[in-house]
Amino acid sequence: MFCQTTFGQLAIIADKDGYVNVRNSAGLANKIVDKLANGHIVFCLDAENDWYPIDYELTRKNKSGYLHKSRVKFLKNFTKVPYTNLTDNNILFKLDTLKLSITKTAFKPKSNKLQYHKGNSQKNETTYLEKINGQEIWGTDGNVPKKQYGQILLELGNNKIHLPKGNLFEPNLDYTSVNVDTQNETIYISALNSDGAGGYAVLWIIKKGKYERKIITIPF
Repeated sequence: MFCQTTFGQLAIIADKDGYVNVRNSAGLANKIVDKLANGHIVFCLDAENDWYPIDYELTRKNKSGYLHKSRVKFLKNFTKVPYTNLTDNNILFKLDTLKLSITKTAFKPKSNKLQYHKGNSQKNETTYLEKINGQEIWGTDGNVPKKQYGQILLELGNNKIHLPKGNLFEPNLDYTSVNVDTQNETIYISALNSDGAGGYAVLWIIKKGKYERKIITIPF
């Protein structure tokens, strides 16, 4: 389902003015719809001339717009942490004192509370899985997940950080990347996950040895 070329790349706002204007269409003459500060994460799609269509999160809402390509830096351009082992259910990244281990396991429906939206057959509405354990689902399009994250363990020397998983399903270990911004002491762990329809991008940010936040977005 996912291809980084097709769906774009995660990037960070990096502007000499400290912020960037997001516009409703490509071009300086078009309406400004938002301002994003340096460090804000965006999902850039294929460039249109000198402008990137972007998806981003702001005030807990998924939004979209356009920004000039000179105003971002792709996460892939930071130092790449290579993986040393990859199987169907495990991946291990290592670089110097940094080690990241990610596993995925089978999802067990009987061990979880599944909440369905019941469709009205007279209105041609279908019944679909809406929530798991009271939380929004990522990675499926209304179906019961087959796989979920097991452990996401980041080790920085003797410092161990268990990264939160939440309701993140159908992880694609081979579309997982780790990049390090050494200047700002920031680690970015990103993944593009899907069951073939319910696609999403997830990014964990670790700054100065501490977990900072997790960002999830849906490429529109």
